[in-house]
Amino acid sequence: MIDKVIRLSGAEFDRFSYNLLRDWVFLRDNSIDTVVDSEGRYHCLLVVGDGRRDAILVNSEGSSYARYNAFIPNVEGLLTVGQYPALAALNQKLTGIVDHIAGHAGEGVAVDLQDLETEFGVDLMRNGALLNTVLGMLNDRPEITDYEIDKNLLTLHRRTKPMEQAVARVVDVHVFGTLDLSASEEKPSVLQQIRDAKQAPRSPRKERSPDRQKGDAEL
Repeated sequence: MIDKVIRLSGAEFDRFSYNLLRDWVFLRDNSIDTVVDSEGRYHCLLVVGDGRRDAILVNSEGSSYARYNAFIPNVEGLLTVGQYPALAALNQKLTGIVDHIAGHAGEGVAVDLQDLETEFGVDLMRNGALLNTVLGMLNDRPEITDYEIDKNLLTLHRRTKPMEQAVARVVDVHVFGTLDLSASEEKPSVLQQIRDAKQAPRSPRKERSPDRQKGDAEL
């Protein structure tokens, strides 16, 4: 829970972000004695800087340094929405419209945009700016590839299969020997090098000399 927003100059915010454990007058003057209240809410200060998009969430627990802190990226948009309740309400309506369209429209299934006015109180057909915002939000969703509008009917095109994600696997390289990762048409692929290294005969194990004693250093 953010109790107060502290705005610093850009230079002061930069100094603060690099010296969180120093004593700061603005933290002393706005200190919060309670980390968690009786309802389980964390009370914090939000420190922002002029011309800086990011912010730092702080609970000093009564001290003058940032004892508990967290970096919050791109907080500028959140502050703007919080400053204007009407904008926050519109944002909530547009998010609901996008979720509704994404949940009902699909291949061969269209959503009537005029019906959205009854449910959400927003006439997209007469407000091109809001319609473009909704279409842009739909484009931002990873499961949607494109859309078509025929008069007041909106149809979405979805991905035919889930997006593939690269999975990193740790390979015990020393088992396979040294791999040459340089690119060349004359050299086999990395996978082929691994297969060849597996199939290559291993050097015989060096036997200990009978006259050497256990613990002697190997030359």
